[in-house]
Amino acid sequence: MAQEERERIHVVRGAGIEQKRRVVESAPSTRQVLVSRFTKFMWLIATIIVVMLATRFVLVLINANPATEFVQLIMRVTQGLVQPFSGIVNTPGVDVAAVIAILVVVVIFWVVTYLFRLLFSDTRRVKHVTTVDYRS
Repeated sequence: MAQEERERIHVVRGAGIEQKRRVVESAPSTRQVLVSRFTKFMWLIATIIVVMLATRFVLVLINANPATEFVQLIMRVTQGLVQPFSGIVNTPGVDVAAVIAILVVVVIFWVVTYLFRLLFSDTRRVKHVTTVDYRS
């Protein structure tokens, strides 16, 4: 997993001082790219699940018609996620199980992505800057 490095030297002159700044930039390694893409993919999945659960919550809250196909689809798809939390709180007209499921999904995805980054992230620095001032 080689890294591409680029080096530039910036020279700034003014007010009796010459400043030379050496900047070394490293392109991300393959490992860094994979970790970044995996975590973004996981958060995309979490976002889709949370949106579906939030839609379920709103549909129950507004007392949507359960005979419509869209409502049936959302209820069927999210049933497995809400089932473990059903009956915790019985509030008519409010799907508290969906809210609890949202919180659980966010925490689970946060822990998984955090552990993945912890285990597989690259610990090398990305940018090095050295500045030298010369007085004229």
